Amino acid sequence: MDIDKLKQWMDIAKNMHGGEFWNNIFDQEFAKQFMNEQPIMSSNNNNGATGREEKTRAFPIIDIFEGEQEVVVLIELPGVLKENLELGLNGNSLTIKGKVNPLHPQLTMSYSERFYGEFQRQITLPDTVSPQQLNAKFWNGLLIVSYQRTIEKGEIIPIE
Repeated sequence: MDIDKLKQWMDIAKNMHGGEFWNNIFDQEFAKQFMNEQPIMSSNNNNGATGREEKTRAFPIIDIFEGEQEVVVLIELPGVLKENLELGLNGNSLTIKGKVNPLHPQLTMSYSERFYGEFQRQITLPDTVSPQQLNAKFWNGLLIVSYQRTIEKGEIIPIE
């Protein structure tokens, strides 16, 4: 694309959008969310062979599903052994700790997008629960933590 065509396109866009075309493009809510992504919540010092700093997302990644009677937390833990996991609970704060060991420690890593090393992540549950209420199953690299919600009906207090 030559520069004249680019200028022509920019003039058309400016005329169509009242001169605020670029301001409107960069002021969209999705752009703000994209620019403010949360950084990783665990330490990963492995920057691969290049040694450059890269932003990565939180590990492990999670999904939380809420129903009226049940809450399910899915925690993705690819390559992690059950023996290398620890799950803790304090009120409504679920803590997952563990370690991801390299699958081929005898080989030199030349490139990596996966997380390796120790990790810890706190997950805020929608309810305060006791450890006895939690069910935890490890299946195919997923830790599935669930609990049944207790629905308490309030007592009616007479007014005098």
